[in-house]
Formats: sequence, structure tokens, C-alpha cells
Amino acid sequence: MRRLLLCYLLSALSFASLGQGFSAHALLEAATLPITKFDSYLLKKGFIYVRRTNQNDTIAKTYNFKGIAKQKFTDSIQREIISFTGKSGFYFTYHTFSEGEYQKIIKGLKEEGFFCNLQKDSLPAASLLFQNKDLTVTISSQPVDTLTQYSFLVRKQTLPSPKEILFAEDLSVFDSHEYLRYYFGDKNVKKDIYYLSQNQVGKCSVLFSNTKQQVVFLWADETNNCKLEKIYIGGQLRAGSSLEYDKIVAENIWQLKSGIHAGMSLYSLRQLNESAFNFYGGNSANTGMVLKENTGKLDFTKAVIILGCMNCTDAVSFKGSVINSDDAINEGLILFVHTVILAVKNNP
Repeated sequence: MRRLLLCYLLSALSFASLGQGFSAHALLEAATLPITKFDSYLLKKGFIYVRRTNQNDTIAKTYNFKGIAKQKFTDSIQREIISFTGKSGFYFTYHTFSEGEYQKIIKGLKEEGFFCNLQKDSLPAASLLFQNKDLTVTISSQPVDTLTQYSFLVRKQTLPSPKEILFAEDLSVFDSHEYLRYYFGDKNVKKDIYYLSQNQVGKCSVLFSNTKQQVVFLWADETNNCKLEKIYIGGQLRAGSSLEYDKIVAENIWQLKSGIHAGMSLYSLRQLNESAFNFYGGNSANTGMVLKENTGKLDFTKAVIILGCMNCTDAVSFKGSVINSDDAINEGLILFVHTVILAVKNNP
């Protein structure tokens, strides 16, 4: 009888330990709350506010788990939540030393519709990224003394309303294929590869493929199709689906805040800059690329501008290493903006 009672108590305590802290549903619910309700929600879940610190431009607030009074069983597992508020938005990390809780949250995320491209339940990788719609959960672990601490970084991406997407720069908020798919719909977004050179390709997502709204998103994290590295805008881009498309693509309608857009003539670009500028000629490895060191109204360091030419094949003047825009116009070379490339700074 004593042995049975002991087994019952151990089972009850084990079950209770999994009931402490956060479930996957609670993590996701906390992420969708207004910031003003976050503290009160944590209080109901047994967490108390401990301290606030400043990390550069970000405010970090720490909460420790003390348990819920009405729960009959408690455990000694340390748990904490650290929330972050700053220029990159609001997000939080949940820490626990319970392996059982870690396994339960993983299972719960899958039941909530989240997916992980690594398709692993253990942690051989540095971290695992689970994604669903506008929510991401990054899971990692690290040894602390003789224990293992499991961490869940939860972020809800704030996506703009359609009327807020006016310029090409506004597209940089879509930091993953999943965000694009969720916002624009499956039929308008496709996974693809981009030919960076003859020997190098990168994974990308193409928005509105082979249309006047076509945009290519190149991912730094090719495993999870996220962490936006570059945005390519133009007509016939070097994505696999574009190279296989044999019909004419209408002039791209996206433009930068500066007014630069794919398809505009060299003469129009020169007028917009209000000064002559230089670009690489045919004897350069970067043929057609506008030099960043130019002067004038436009800031060519914010985007890479690549020019195309309709009559430069036999032009002797085009074979130089560097060509001046005014010289090219006077020579009658028909140049235009072929591709615009935006480099993007990733969120932490």
C-alpha cells in the first residue's frame, strides 16, 4: 500500500510539474496580447515582476515564476520570462529547466499549426525555428551547471496594412517566406532559387511572379526561408521561374522613396540625381552597376542600381571600366535601370 501511495505521489508531482509555467497555448496567447496587458497576464500565470534593465535602445523586464496559489502541487524548477521592448518591436523569451515542459511545448506548437523545417524534436542544432502565420518561436538550449536551460523566444511580427505599403522599402518588414505567404496568399508567393552568379545560387521567395509587381526576396537563413538579406526588383530577374518564363513582363511598378524604379531611362535617372554619375562599363566584373561614391541628389549607397543597355554590344565607349552618365547619353547609348537591389538589416 505504501509503495502504491508513493508511486501515486510521484506521478502527481510529475504531472503537476508539467502543469507549472507556460504551455504552448499560453506562450502564443501572451504574444498576441497588447503590451499594456502583458504584466497582468503573467501575474495570473504565477509570474512576478523582478527588475528592469536597459540594453542599448531596448528595455528588458524580468519576471520570475512563483507558482499559482490554487495549484495543489508545486515544483522547484526555475522559470523566468524576459520581455524586450525597443525599435525592433516587442518580444519575449521564456526560460525553463524542465525537459518535460520543453517536450510538451514542442508538441503543443505542432498542434497549434507551427512547423519547423529541420523537422527534429531534439536539439542537435544551435536553435530550432517554429513558424506559423505572423508568429515565430525560436527554441534553444544551454548547459547551466549540471542542468539544461531551455529557451523559447516568441515574436509576433507587426505587419503593415495594405495602404502602408507604398514604396519598395516598405516590403522589408516581410522577414520570412511564411510572413509573405500569410499576408499575400499562397497563390501569390512561391519558393524559388536565385542565380547570384554562374556558380552560386541562393534560396528566395518570389512575390507576384512574372508580373509588373514582381519582387524577389533573398533569404540569409536558407534552412528556414527567413532573415531577409536582399530585395530584388525588376522585370526579367534571375530567379528560376523568371528565366523559364518566355513572355514579356510589364514594366515593374515598384519604386524607391527616392523615385528610382526599374525601367526608367538613364536620362531620367540623371535628371533625378541633378548631377552626372558614374557606372561600371563592359570591362568590369560589375557591368552596369552605378558606383556608390557618386555625388548628386540621390544616395546610391541605399540601393544597388544596375543598368541594362539596348545598343551597347558594339559600342566602343561602353567597353571602359568606368563610364560617366553624361558621356553615355551623348554617345547615344540606350541605357535603363534594369534591377534595383535593396540590402536589408535583419532583426535580432
